[in-house]
Amino acid sequence: MNAQTLSGVLAAGAGNRAIDLLARATHAMRADASFITRDDDLASGVFLDAEPPANLAANALNRVLAEIDAEAAADANADAALAGKDHAGELRSLPTPVREAALEALAHDAKWTFAGFGIQRLALLNDNGSRAVLMRIEPGHGVAEHDHEDDELTLVLTGAYSDGYEAYRPGDVSLARPGFSHTPTAEPGEVCYVLLAFKGAPKFKGPFGLVQRLFGFPTPLTR
Repeated sequence: MNAQTLSGVLAAGAGNRAIDLLARATHAMRADASFITRDDDLASGVFLDAEPPANLAANALNRVLAEIDAEAAADANADAALAGKDHAGELRSLPTPVREAALEALAHDAKWTFAGFGIQRLALLNDNGSRAVLMRIEPGHGVAEHDHEDDELTLVLTGAYSDGYEAYRPGDVSLARPGFSHTPTAEPGEVCYVLLAFKGAPKFKGPFGLVQRLFGFPTPLTR
């Protein structure tokens, strides 16, 4: 996706918990955050390079060490909270913002649900109709061809998928807008986890679309 387009979508969704979660997860996977850098940010960097370095705060080292300790504690707490849960080992390895959102959802009785052959979903949150959903897709399986009622952001967490147009790897973000139809399918190898942030519902085509039109919403992806 075009970096400027992604910047605009994230900016427009500021304050939306689903989009905020996806942004934080993407930051966690891409430490340099260069994918959302705007041209004018690059120009500002030229002026910053000319500035004299600032002194660190007296407690800077202690703050960094405290953050490292907090991350270690969060990992230990996650191990305890995930004990006995479905896909515990896989969830443990996800970026911290997603893992913590999944733990919170599971603590509030969210369940993994069927979303197609070889596909499971875990609803993470719903912010005024804008949803964040974690999808687990077995290699070779995929979501039926569908269009979109509204923007849909997808961040690849593990594995990879292709949708008939492009292939996406961990850290990649795709933006699907109304009028764009695709068929996301996990590639061979590792299980593909993706984080979706979307509003509205997918508009399926083919036999699944016929069932959707006959019985209406919600669909297996939006329940």
